[in-house]
Amino acid sequence: MTSLSINKMNIKNMIELNKVKNWVIKGLFATMSVMVVSGCSSFTGVVGSVGESLVSAGDGLQSALGSVEAVQVSENTFDLIERYNEPVMGFDSWAMRVKAKEVCHEGYIYQSRHAFKEGAFAKSHASCVEGESCRYALEWRIQCKKVPYEPFSLFGKT
Repeated sequence: MTSLSINKMNIKNMIELNKVKNWVIKGLFATMSVMVVSGCSSFTGVVGSVGESLVSAGDGLQSALGSVEAVQVSENTFDLIERYNEPVMGFDSWAMRVKAKEVCHEGYIYQSRHAFKEGAFAKSHASCVEGESCRYALEWRIQCKKVPYEPFSLFGKT
């Protein structure tokens, strides 16, 4: 078996693992949504508590499956690094949010968020399977500050 075919198998496995993570989180959300709709007297209060439960369950899942590295730069500043083997899909990461909450208990602000690697970034998952190097690191620099966490909302961030 050649090195290229082993790399293709590893890339396919990483892509499948990410799909499983997303499926589990969506399944949790769907299950909790059905429970909310089936027996609520105070819809808003229940949505808030169910939302908090979902976030808590998702945070637990991500801290178990995620592999975020935290490096303390100064007393209140941390670099968070998560490595990927796929095309850059954005600069947000649930696993990094979980790690940020762990290192900054009272809240945090972003100082920077960026992705880096040697060479060009991959454009699609197909190019990763074909042997292109898709490895990169997502890095956040955060500063711990007393910032209230945003409450859960069905409609996303406000």
